[in-house]
Amino acid sequence: MNRRQVLKASVAGGITIALSPLPALSAFTASLQPEEKGWRKDGDRNVRYRVDGFAKVTGRKIYARDYRAADMDSWPDETSHAAIVFAQEAAKIYTGLDLSALGEDLVPDIVITAKDLHAADIAATGFFATDLLCAEGQTPAYLGQPTAILIWHDFDRFTSARLRMQSAGSIASFGATGTPAQSGPYGANRFTRVAGSNPEGPDVYSPVKDGWVGPARYQKGEAPVWSPAKPDGQGPGRATAYGEAMRKALADGTAGQVFGITFETQSVDQVFMEPESGLAWYDASKKTLNAVLGVQSPQAILEGIAGMVAKADTAHEVRHIEGHFGYLGGGFGGKDHTIVPLYVALAALFAGGRPVRLALNRFEQFQFGLKRHAITADMQIGVEPQTGMFTTFTADLDCNGGGRANFSASVADVAATGAPSIYYFPKSDVTTVAKSSRGVCAGSMRGYGTLQTMTATECLVDDIARGLKIDPFALRRRNMLQTGALNMTGNPASGMIRTKEVLDRLEQASLWQNRDRDKTVFEWANSGYTYAVGMACVMKDFGTGADGVLSSVSLTTDGVIEITGNVIEMGTGITTALAARAARRLGQLATTVRTDEPAHWDPLQLVSSGNPWGISQADQDEASKNPRWVPQISSPASASIGAHVNAAAVDQAAEVIRRFGLWPAAQAIWSEGQLGGQQAGEFVTYADLRWSDGALTGAGMEPIPLPRLAARAHEMGLVTGAMLHAFNRWSWATAEFDIDGTRWRGPVDALAVQKGSADWQLLDRTSVAFPSAAMERVGVNYYSACGAVVALAVGRNDGSVQVLGVHQVLECGSQLVPELVSGNSEGGIAMGIGYALHEDLPLYEDGPGNGTWNLNRYHVPKAADVPVWNMTLEVLDPLSETDPPKGMGEVVMIPVVPAILNGLREATGHRFTKLPVTQDDIRKAL
Repeated sequence: MNRRQVLKASVAGGITIALSPLPALSAFTASLQPEEKGWRKDGDRNVRYRVDGFAKVTGRKIYARDYRAADMDSWPDETSHAAIVFAQEAAKIYTGLDLSALGEDLVPDIVITAKDLHAADIAATGFFATDLLCAEGQTPAYLGQPTAILIWHDFDRFTSARLRMQSAGSIASFGATGTPAQSGPYGANRFTRVAGSNPEGPDVYSPVKDGWVGPARYQKGEAPVWSPAKPDGQGPGRATAYGEAMRKALADGTAGQVFGITFETQSVDQVFMEPESGLAWYDASKKTLNAVLGVQSPQAILEGIAGMVAKADTAHEVRHIEGHFGYLGGGFGGKDHTIVPLYVALAALFAGGRPVRLALNRFEQFQFGLKRHAITADMQIGVEPQTGMFTTFTADLDCNGGGRANFSASVADVAATGAPSIYYFPKSDVTTVAKSSRGVCAGSMRGYGTLQTMTATECLVDDIARGLKIDPFALRRRNMLQTGALNMTGNPASGMIRTKEVLDRLEQASLWQNRDRDKTVFEWANSGYTYAVGMACVMKDFGTGADGVLSSVSLTTDGVIEITGNVIEMGTGITTALAARAARRLGQLATTVRTDEPAHWDPLQLVSSGNPWGISQADQDEASKNPRWVPQISSPASASIGAHVNAAAVDQAAEVIRRFGLWPAAQAIWSEGQLGGQQAGEFVTYADLRWSDGALTGAGMEPIPLPRLAARAHEMGLVTGAMLHAFNRWSWATAEFDIDGTRWRGPVDALAVQKGSADWQLLDRTSVAFPSAAMERVGVNYYSACGAVVALAVGRNDGSVQVLGVHQVLECGSQLVPELVSGNSEGGIAMGIGYALHEDLPLYEDGPGNGTWNLNRYHVPKAADVPVWNMTLEVLDPLSETDPPKGMGEVVMIPVVPAILNGLREATGHRFTKLPVTQDDIRKAL
């Protein structure tokens, strides 16, 4: 059974799904790179260009927004254009469309309403379940809910009509005040832990040991009510008993001196470079829906569309969906499980056989795009005042998810489990709830809830240091989570925790060491300003706990390395990272990096079943008897898994080629030069192999260039290509395979090899070990640490803030491409500055849901707001050359925010507890 057959069986209604790259994205090759100008230089970790960079700067069509029907083979040439009409009200009854503002000349050719969807039996299901269009006579579920889709067949009429609609404010009409049918909370959990006598366990009580705890019910449909306390019982009542005991100890002082904070974070926009868009064509003769999209989660999106049309009437029946995926033009979570593609598909289904393009403009993106959750965090920490050691941590988190569920429940959980950040607490009790509201919908975004809670925690810890008169670095070192100690869920981190090294390097940064001198110099030269420096350090998880990845690496006869991966490029440079990862095993950069091509993976014949996050151990054991079964075939480009997960699969595919292709080829070449034809293995072992300037050597043997090795491997019919699947649930699945008579075991669960230029040969695994199904309950254990020191100046008269410099220290394992790590850091600094000082969206009627918001009202940090020439990054060296790369795209943003706030506390003497901190806020505090 191939992959398409598996999907056919698993998708609602028996609809088959295929994923294909756009024509221009099938491969980026060296021929596109101007090598003579120094853009490319082969060699381990020496990448002078981005694989996709030349295509971007020369204007090739690579983003989904770039494409029209004429660009797609076998599609009709003409493109129609669609626009969504959004509800600017959520407290009044929707009465229908008023097209009079358009005039007779600009009336749309097609109008799609909720009545049309109902008649066609089309409805969103599963993850995307919602009223796709608000029906007449109903109150919109949330601000910005779509009410209709309009289609024009002529581009000029479309653009003119869109401008008129914008000028009119809206063509959606509303009548009397109504009552929106709000759902209850999207989710809630309680995370309670009581440590034993040893920080490394066993615990008295924890989520790992005793299970996660949800509410018994919701009071008035909103506030979680926890099970009654049962100290000697089993189940949720024990969590309540331990949690209440902790809170009582904080209240009566038996948990030490108590410090608390109530911290409010705001709703912000993703501000994609490319607002969301899509192009689709419904071929009624073949019952095929074709779509061009730019999202982080291709498989999930197509399955969502399939679920939507699973019961559609004959006129809109879909039997096959062909998805073509381009680059995102900015993602960072917002294009993971976005609902916009469903509206692209709807437009095509009702367009009368014409291809339709639906591209949000910036007003519409503000109105409808996913936002970062506004979170209120009420935290308390108990401290032994004599030692400064933390005893207890409690927090209650309230997350505003807006009018559609998306990932709100998951964000709330991660916000809770991430709240302790770098610290160890012997006792902790954190409750979290994701509530629905009439606000614009919130979803995943860079930081995924931890930005909000870690910011609050770092501010509170700085207040403790100030209150106890302890150096902020010393306090953090005393209380940091140590290697082997259990985190808040009762799980140890994977590998060594290097927070102390990050803190040590951060403390030695010149911005911190010279802060008193710099304050004197700066304030002498800039009267009216106060100079201050703040610091913060955090530890962010990466991975989802069910990450599946596909990868293949091939070697041509002349030594050209070709990579194919199921990756989506968000702009972070993952394709370049894959090219660099292969160089570690194969001595030079890959020449070609292809994005996902579904038929390419057919040789693996993968099947999957069950929910990888909720499967039982018994079901997993039974399913794994099938050598083709894996828990998760493919995962979205999310959770900072690119360097750690996607690149790891490339690394292992390259290792199979080196071990079973290049190594025996080298042995043969070296043996030819030995007296009597003795085997080279007598002089050099596999462990001795090293690459030097693109040639393989070891133990003093003759260096052999890769092209010569590749030619010999092809000639001898050795392994020249490896295609594999890997799965990670906080540790890697491992399997054993018989390759040319040798038993090889690696962190993969499916493998096919190519010998010489022959077809792919599928290998059966002889044994497999998947991570325990219970590991998902364990919660995260992959972490990267990052700290920031921020220097800023505050105007004593006007409350203005200027960020003068930022120094970051990062621990991210092995860097694949240092330039990409640096770029992520610089982008994180800019986003952190915006979040702390500038960006803000009102949640309700005066916010973006009313359709009037654009970048003229929303302050994104500009060059003048960012210390462009004074941002530095220090990356800890890996512990050894075998250290894997870690996820770091999110963590580099987080400490910037509390470091700014701690600097403002130093400058003003006031603790700001609501974001963003505006100039007016500071002026009032001063």
